[in-house]
Amino acid sequence: MSQNPENTVLRQDYDASIIGLYASLVAGGLMLAYAIYYVTVVNVSDDFSFLTLGIITGATAVSVIGMHEWFRHQYGEDRAENPIEEYGGAIAVLMGALSAVWLSRFAVFFAGPEEMGWIEVQEGEVWMPVWLAALQTAAILLVMEVSTRSIRRHSLGTLPRTVVVLAPLAVVFSGVKIWLEYSRGELEEFITLSVVILTGSAILYSLRLDRAILYLLASGAAVGLPIFMSLSAWGETEHASLLVPAVVLVGITATDRSLSKRMVENGSGAVVAAILFCQIIAADGTQFIIAGETISQQPFGLTFWLWVALLVGWFAPTTMQRTPAMPVGLALALALLSDEAAMVAWFVGVSAFVYLETRPQARDWVVRATYVAMVVSWTVSSFIGANEEGNILEVGGFTLSVIDGLSLVLFPAVLALGIWAQIRGRLRFYEGPSVLLVLASLNAGLIEEAHSLFAVIISVSALYQLHSLLRARSEESVENVLDWGTSFGSQILIVSPIVFSVLFSSIGIHQDDFVARALPIAAAIGIFAICHRSRIDDESLSLRPEMAAILILLLVFLLSNIGSSEFEVSQTVTVRLTLLYTALSVALLTLEGGAVFRTTPFERLVGISYLAIVSLISAVILSENEADIIASLSRDIFIISAPVLVNFRLKTLLDLSQEARNLGTLTLLALLLIGLTDSSGGILAIPVFAIAVQRAAKHVSTPVLASLPFFAIIYASTFDSNHDANDIIWHFLAELPYLGEDSDLLFFDTPRWASILLFSIPASVAFYLPSEGAREDGSRYGPEQFFGPGLAVLLGIAFLLPDPRAAPILIVASLTYAAWKYGVVPWFWLSPLAWFWASSELFDYMGDGSFGIDRDFARLVGGLVGMSQYALVRNGFLLDNAVRDAHIQDTNFYDYVGNASRLQGYALLLLSGGVSGAIPFISALVAAGDGLKNGVPIILHGSVFVQTLTLWQWIDDDFSIDPENSLLWPIAIGLAMLYLSWSRKDPYGDNVREMITLIPEKSVNEKFDNEKDFGLFGSAFFLFAVLPYSNYIDFELAFGISIVILSLHHVIVGFSRDHGWRRMISLVGMPSGLIYTGFDQGELIMVVMLFLAALTLIGQAVLYASRGGLEIGSTIEGATPFVSDVGVSNFQPEVPPTEKGEKSESADSESSNTSDVIEPAPKRHDPEPVPVRQPSPLFASDTASFGIRLDPPLVSNLSAMIAAKDNVDFNKWSPVLGISSNGAIVLNWEKTGNEEE
Repeated sequence: MSQNPENTVLRQDYDASIIGLYASLVAGGLMLAYAIYYVTVVNVSDDFSFLTLGIITGATAVSVIGMHEWFRHQYGEDRAENPIEEYGGAIAVLMGALSAVWLSRFAVFFAGPEEMGWIEVQEGEVWMPVWLAALQTAAILLVMEVSTRSIRRHSLGTLPRTVVVLAPLAVVFSGVKIWLEYSRGELEEFITLSVVILTGSAILYSLRLDRAILYLLASGAAVGLPIFMSLSAWGETEHASLLVPAVVLVGITATDRSLSKRMVENGSGAVVAAILFCQIIAADGTQFIIAGETISQQPFGLTFWLWVALLVGWFAPTTMQRTPAMPVGLALALALLSDEAAMVAWFVGVSAFVYLETRPQARDWVVRATYVAMVVSWTVSSFIGANEEGNILEVGGFTLSVIDGLSLVLFPAVLALGIWAQIRGRLRFYEGPSVLLVLASLNAGLIEEAHSLFAVIISVSALYQLHSLLRARSEESVENVLDWGTSFGSQILIVSPIVFSVLFSSIGIHQDDFVARALPIAAAIGIFAICHRSRIDDESLSLRPEMAAILILLLVFLLSNIGSSEFEVSQTVTVRLTLLYTALSVALLTLEGGAVFRTTPFERLVGISYLAIVSLISAVILSENEADIIASLSRDIFIISAPVLVNFRLKTLLDLSQEARNLGTLTLLALLLIGLTDSSGGILAIPVFAIAVQRAAKHVSTPVLASLPFFAIIYASTFDSNHDANDIIWHFLAELPYLGEDSDLLFFDTPRWASILLFSIPASVAFYLPSEGAREDGSRYGPEQFFGPGLAVLLGIAFLLPDPRAAPILIVASLTYAAWKYGVVPWFWLSPLAWFWASSELFDYMGDGSFGIDRDFARLVGGLVGMSQYALVRNGFLLDNAVRDAHIQDTNFYDYVGNASRLQGYALLLLSGGVSGAIPFISALVAAGDGLKNGVPIILHGSVFVQTLTLWQWIDDDFSIDPENSLLWPIAIGLAMLYLSWSRKDPYGDNVREMITLIPEKSVNEKFDNEKDFGLFGSAFFLFAVLPYSNYIDFELAFGISIVILSLHHVIVGFSRDHGWRRMISLVGMPSGLIYTGFDQGELIMVVMLFLAALTLIGQAVLYASRGGLEIGSTIEGATPFVSDVGVSNFQPEVPPTEKGEKSESADSESSNTSDVIEPAPKRHDPEPVPVRQPSPLFASDTASFGIRLDPPLVSNLSAMIAAKDNVDFNKWSPVLGISSNGAIVLNWEKTGNEEE
């Protein structure tokens, strides 16, 4: 009890309620817009339908207004907020908006030539007049005004206010496409006026309704609508011109000093991002068009006016709020202006940066931000102008193209500024010029189009940066020395521009472009020279990014010189260049890998990995060019020389730690993979195999000794199938009598001479056994070390047998017994597969040689072996002779051998359906029981999916009923899981394995959430099975109803139990189910479901805010936020938990003081009654001028959580609820005064 109890995080930095609130609002608005569009365009059969719909919706709105007046008459003006009026008010606003749109539409039809003839209409299929948009806008404004007055009169809450703001936005988002059809696609006066008025009214009414979130939503929609129109298939890029008045309008409203500063700060990013995005999509010379009139053209087109709108409309309010927007503004000005205006702006920007950098009072972060802004500007301009063919400057007879201006004028200028500021100490190595070089090197289009001097400038500048960084490191100046991680990242940042620029410049080069063809190898030599000159204490370059850069550059040199789309070279030249590339790469890897400098095991592993890549590339190129035996032999000699020289240098290992041995094991395995790239007929593969065998036997590497028999078989099978008469060794082995024949021991052809490689393994072990026995600590060879050589002996003998198909079962049985007898645990990781292979060979030998049912029986044998091993591991018999020793082998071999056996057993049994379809299904059921018994939910859930598949296959193969009926199984399991989640029953018990959690920290600090687990997976199993089954029974409506019912269950339980995951399911499921149901039924049902889904989403937003305790901010600076109580049940305070053993004293005192005879009390004047204060979740602080309010369910949950701490001594520890600066709510445990005493 003296241990410190673990703190519990109750609320993270962000809350699911906030996500649900915003997601519900946005989704509800979009759903509302689509519903209006669907009713207006899709579902109306004739014009008189608008009259019917308008009267019905209008009457509904008027009746709700009457309901509000009745509530006001019955309960007074100060009545409490109630759900009936909230949802009724929202419905009234929605119905009023729909009535306004539809009645105005019918009024135009009724006044037209077909009825009254009062007005004229257009000719053609689309006859509606363009001014109908303005009429509908005016009607919507009338509804908004009436609704706003009603809301303020009856003090309605957030839900109807939200619908008031969403109504004009939904109308404009759904109606703008229709209005453009009226005007034949032109953005003329009435449509422009309607769009501006509706979006502006949403912003203004959000201010009148005093909800900050609605102001942000309306402002975001106002700037998002032009982007939506310009990106839509029916829109044009010129429609983004509407962003100019939108930004100005938002900026004008933001200048009001009474507004909340936080709103302006939150809106700044969205406005600037919208401007930048529109400038990018309008960078192709889009004209500035307002109300169908072209205001200006390039170079003062839409991009210029967007910039002016940002300056005029947004910099004014942000300047008043003192937000530092100058770097962003400078980036926008420089990035997207064109022609002469761009050159002038760049000149001003460069001059401003020089002035700013030379001012002592200028802060470093301002200088860095300004330079980063210039880098971003150049990057945006370069990516946009990479494919342009015009001129950026024309003065007299002098012209400067866009490509040359970006690559040879602006880029060197910005780069020089960065290097100058870096020398003066304003910029560091991992920012400024390095970032510019990286961004420039990634612009493949500009590098390909620009002069090769551009790539040279990038490479030389990066080399200078590398030299400066390494010189600072060698000098060890205090201000320049970086930690290892920062230094490594800086080196990557510096050398990567060289690689990318050289790579992109080598694409499509011409044969006479000697600069581009020689640049890769020159850059590689430059990097190596700089690194070698700054080498500290003979360090190796193997682990540094410069080594990878050099090898990549050598490869680029090879690829750029052996041919491209512009020229070709002969095969002889290709082979010679490949040999040159191989020789240079091998020489570098040999030098840095241990032949000259002393290296660590990890450095040697990295070096051998590089060598494997070089070997593979060179082998592929020589094979494609049909190199002769001399070239192949030379290449293999180059490759094998590196490990031979390093092996000669490492006669004695200095690092004998377990980590070094593991790295050495990986190095030998990588070396064996290199042997597979042999191209000369054995000159590479045989020495590689010999080195691996010698090193493994000498240094007793257990994994390598166990892997060598398999590599011997792979070598023999691979090279025997691909050899020809020019091969040196493989052709000789294939011509040997008897040994050159193929054996039938394995599933693939393997020559019998594989036994030569196999017998070399025990021979090498026998050679080093005497020296191992002479060690002071004794021989390192034991049963596990002899396992690999013993397997090699058995396989070697089996390959020599005339008919070896009976040998595998004896080999596997012998190895299994030996592994159990001597405790060789790694064998049991593979024994189920080994028994499967041996059984297959045995059944093939006993039968006629065909596989069919015999193979299924072999899978059954392997599966039973796996499950038997798992059972023997559980009772301890299988590992009875094994000895754990962490210094010899990893303990994971012991800990997970049961899981490995179980996994293989299940897999093989699931594949044995050819014996009986019941076996896979029963295996999946056993797996489910295994998951429940051992507390591994992932096995239980995965088995349900497998059960469905196996049951489907079983019914399809062995029964006469339709296999689709197997879908009833996951439906039943899903319902059962939902019941377990609702009833909070735990079939796992207390032994749930936390290995299935994705976040290790969470599994340590939090208990497994059984209710959430069964709720999520039960819902998934139920829905995914109901969908195809409803199609099978031809009742698709069942799926929609199922989603709605399931979502209702989750939304009720989710808000009552405060489960965010349930609320998120209902957030998606409820509207999805309604829409699916409406889509299935069609026509009127679809209309009802669409509006019901929209209201459901908006209503859930208020429930999120209410249940999550989210305060909806006011638009007025300093005003009190609003908290809604809709959807929150009345909380009855619970009795706080008492400590164990504590007895109530109040009842005893009352019973002891009670007399048998009750005498009348004397008359006395009673004091004035004091009102009893109801329990309140409001707490006060002595040091703070504000109160603290905790949600009552939170207090109840905390009390229950504290009472559940059975192992905590409350005399020593006290629970304290803490709120950190980042908003996290944590239940801390602090020591009491008694503990200190």
